[in-house]
Amino acid sequence: MAKKSDLPTHNEVEETVEKNEEEMTEKIEEIEVVTEDVENIRETHEDLDLETTVEGMEEVDTLMDKTEDDTVEIFDEEDENLEEIQEEAEDYENELDERHETAETDLGKLSDASGQIETQDTINDLADVKTSVLEEMDFLDDNDQKAMEAREENEQAQQELENRINSGRRI
Repeated sequence: MAKKSDLPTHNEVEETVEKNEEEMTEKIEEIEVVTEDVENIRETHEDLDLETTVEGMEEVDTLMDKTEDDTVEIFDEEDENLEEIQEEAEDYENELDERHETAETDLGKLSDASGQIETQDTINDLADVKTSVLEEMDFLDDNDQKAMEAREENEQAQQELENRINSGRRI
């Protein structure tokens, strides 16, 4: 049996799920800004007439490419940070899954014990314990589902931003 101090409270589980969701959402918002910057740089570069001199045109063209590259590099770094946040969120989902599996195992043990008990009051008390375990399983399921949905939505938004960045890259 685990030490009580090693186990999270319901509040801690909910806070962790919420914190992970907030961190992913904030990072997506930051990446969205960088994506828009890259798109604006590309659009501006395409709109430039560059009809001054060869040297002037080449310098502006080179500097615009550098500006785009630098901004894409920022995107890549932020995207990598987001990946780390998503991995942490997924690890927490796995932890919730493991806790749920433990509760399922405990429920089976309680059912086995109930089959061996003959005192009606004890059987009734064990039924209350099983109800409590089922409620805990529901709590873990709900939070795991919320965490998974948030991460999946975030990953989809991330993929869309990556597609926007990659679709305009010059080769």
